[in-house]
Amino acid sequence: MIMRFIEVVGSPVLLVGGVATLGWGWLPTWERSSVRRPVAFGWAQLTLSAALITCLISDSLTSAPHLGLAVKMVGIVVMLFGFWLFDVAERKPQHL
Repeated sequence: MIMRFIEVVGSPVLLVGGVATLGWGWLPTWERSSVRRPVAFGWAQLTLSAALITCLISDSLTSAPHLGLAVKMVGIVVMLFGFWLFDVAERKPQHL
């Protein structure tokens, strides 16, 4: 129940945040001091939103349980990629 609430509420919030970051360069105030790459941060938000939507869709595939499990696993892999992008967004750029 709580996970479904997170998926339903979190995915639109992350979607709007990702569009705002990529479109206008806006960052939440609590992230401004730690994010060094806003574009990667925006893509991370969009990726995490897509992962949450994928997990939400997999719950509705009750007639095909194996397909639902496969879709959920894809959502988890996409979520891990989104968390990696969040880590990339906070790294210092390396200059050669």
